[in-house]
Amino acid sequence: MQLELDYIKIGRRIKAARLEKGLNQSDLGAMVGCSNNHMSHVEVGQTKVSLSMLVKLSVILEKDFDYFLLDTPYVRQERIINSEISEKLKQCSSMTLVTVSKILDALLEQQEMQRAERDRCDD
Repeated sequence: MQLELDYIKIGRRIKAARLEKGLNQSDLGAMVGCSNNHMSHVEVGQTKVSLSMLVKLSVILEKDFDYFLLDTPYVRQERIINSEISEKLKQCSSMTLVTVSKILDALLEQQEMQRAERDRCDD
């Protein structure tokens, strides 16, 4: 199974981090060594961001590398839990947390059933 990067989602995160820093595309492009037009294409996913550019963006925008991969299958689980899920859970009432727990139980059960089915097919 080959997993693809979602360059549109990565581009959205780049744009969000750029705006958070108060930079325009032209300024950020100059900092990483590309044109305003190229930066625009990266932010909308028309151009795939290179690994070297993503590293530069991570440093300039002061975001860890995983931040850009959050909506992709390549992000570390801890990053999703610590920066995305825990913040949302803190906003939930006790009743909502009970519901979330039940939903998670159902999802984990489904995941286990899918894993067992894959294992049977692989044998």
